[in-house]
Amino acid sequence: MKSFWTTRRKVYALITLLSAFVVFFVARTFNNETMSRKLSLSWDGVTKFRRWLDVSGWTKLTYRVDYSTYEQTYSGDTAQLQTIKRQVEDIITKNIDGRISKLWVSDYKSYTQQMDNETQIVVEIWGVADLDQAKESIWKTVELEFKLPNEAEWSEAEKAERFAIAENLRKDLVANPDKFEAIAWSRQSENVYYTKYDNASLSQLPMVYQNNISTLNETKDWDISPIVNWEYHTYQYQDMSWGVRNVDLSGYTFFRMISKEKWARTWISLSDILEVAINLWATYDENFTLVKWWTDIASGDYKIENWTLKYNNWEVFPNQEAYDARILAMIPDEENNEGFEEEVNNAVDTLNADAESEIAEASVVHNGAISTDNLRAFISAFDVTNSDKVQKYVMDGVTYLLVIKDKKAVNDKWFNFAVINWIDESAFKAWLDSQTFYTLEEIFVQDKLSWVNAQSDDWKILNWANFKYASVSTSQLWQPVVLISFDDTWKEIFCNITSNNIWKEMAIFIWWEMITSPVIQSKICDGSAQIDGNFTAESAKELTSQLNEWALPAPLILMQEEKVSATLWENALNWALLAMWLWFIAIFLYMTFLYWWKKWLVSLLSLTVYSFVLFAIVKLIDYALSLSGIAAIILSIWMAVDANVLIFERMKEETANKKSDKDSINTAYDRSWSAIRDGQISTWMIWLLLMVMWINMFKWFWTMLVVWVLLTLVINVPVIKELLHIFYRRKDD
Repeated sequence: MKSFWTTRRKVYALITLLSAFVVFFVARTFNNETMSRKLSLSWDGVTKFRRWLDVSGWTKLTYRVDYSTYEQTYSGDTAQLQTIKRQVEDIITKNIDGRISKLWVSDYKSYTQQMDNETQIVVEIWGVADLDQAKESIWKTVELEFKLPNEAEWSEAEKAERFAIAENLRKDLVANPDKFEAIAWSRQSENVYYTKYDNASLSQLPMVYQNNISTLNETKDWDISPIVNWEYHTYQYQDMSWGVRNVDLSGYTFFRMISKEKWARTWISLSDILEVAINLWATYDENFTLVKWWTDIASGDYKIENWTLKYNNWEVFPNQEAYDARILAMIPDEENNEGFEEEVNNAVDTLNADAESEIAEASVVHNGAISTDNLRAFISAFDVTNSDKVQKYVMDGVTYLLVIKDKKAVNDKWFNFAVINWIDESAFKAWLDSQTFYTLEEIFVQDKLSWVNAQSDDWKILNWANFKYASVSTSQLWQPVVLISFDDTWKEIFCNITSNNIWKEMAIFIWWEMITSPVIQSKICDGSAQIDGNFTAESAKELTSQLNEWALPAPLILMQEEKVSATLWENALNWALLAMWLWFIAIFLYMTFLYWWKKWLVSLLSLTVYSFVLFAIVKLIDYALSLSGIAAIILSIWMAVDANVLIFERMKEETANKKSDKDSINTAYDRSWSAIRDGQISTWMIWLLLMVMWINMFKWFWTMLVVWVLLTLVINVPVIKELLHIFYRRKDD
């Protein structure tokens, strides 16, 4: 007797089990970062089939076209601006059509509309398998900008324009408060910045909030503040003469308050003291007072006397020798060096008379306590034995004047003190008991542009409409770079711009972030530009792919999303599924009545195997179930039953000729094969016709036709034969 588990039966059993596992425990999820659907395990995988548009509802997406770059460039030429806007709209709508087609969506339309003097792109889709995937595919834009340094003097009129930008942004965000980051993110290259602060104390917020504490505290949760025109922040840098320069970063700020939470303070720091002083509108000197004697206020503690608060901000250089000193730097004028020595001597005399005197020709490098080691590290020629009040040192062409105001011995006690005037002690302690932490989103519009759009002599900019393709290349130093190629129009513009700006920087922004700012060394007229951003081979390849796939002449901002439930289509789907189950029952009743239980069971099992494999393939190829696709699946099961009937009828004829069951099965299978094959070929011809005609309405239908034809011939018919041998198997076999 032959073994029951033949190789063929083992293969079919394994295929069935794997298919059942895929149907019940495998799902596909959409990944927004990779823009693709990936397989994952799920306990409810049987419900995770992808749905096509006619069973997933209707969606309307409204996008605003951000024309800010063009409006700034062509603000004085309305006719030219309107022409460019129409060109941009045509390119965007065509690009959107191409992107949606990749989602296998046929029933959709895209069009432009004007709303409140604003151009909008509307995309209406009758359902989509993944709404997130559709939104990402339509919206995603690679923003590539070429900019030159802004060398113009900033006028009041231009500041007014920047304020108008802040007003318009605030207006947009009042209407769409959840779009704070999205709306501002595309404006970074225009010195428009988005920042979110999570549970930040007042001292951790920029200066603008400390100077406008009432606005901060009066803005209720989820409200948007008015625009604050104030100094936002001050940062410092050292110039060539080692002088410390303060730069005021000013502009227009508004924010959305998310929450204000009060927490008890666990310990008191200088920032806590200053924060309370700000809330009480008390005045204080930002420079510390150096106390050079023993004090009754412990380090890290404070005392309030006569409306004045004194905070001991720890000991200065304990157990070290130190100085209370000023360091000034003077650099001779290379073009007019005469009289420099006299200026230095005059400065020395002035400082000897008054150590705090202002010297117009000098920059203050340091003022305050400094240890001997730090001083020697700064001025290597420092002579510790020099007892002069004002000492002169010359290093690298720079003359340093060291003013010694006092010297600290190793065992002396010096302290840094913060002094705050006009403090009400009871009010101060009440504020100090608890601390407010703010969570807010902020938009800051700087009142001066750092970079401006690169323009030709006739005011043309490098438009994405002229983009052709991007490719990976290598620099002269064999580093990966990205080359972008444009058409003849862009070639002419770029040649003109580079010719007029030799030895100037040209900044390249991608997604509003500056990637590189090379110096233009010669004119470039070959219709290509090189982006060198310290790329790796992989990152250069990724950027190239993004430039080629996601280029749009203007960014899109999703303003509104409207989704209509698929109630009508769900009803149609439910009726289709009900019809399928009723058809199953009717077929099996018919098979039972006609062929009795063994062949009925063969039909049931073969169709079960066929269905498992079919639905597993549907899930693995990410086939979206549509009404037409479901109809094709029902029809495919009927075709599978038809193969059962053909083989059973042939088997009945062979059995009537008194052949054994084994011979009857083999002969019935062999003689039915040609009829089954021809039926499938005729079905395949219908598929070819639909495919050649490319009728979108039937694309899911003919896709399923291909699957069922292959499965019927490769799985269903051979499985029927094996099951018949199993159920009609005799002991002597």
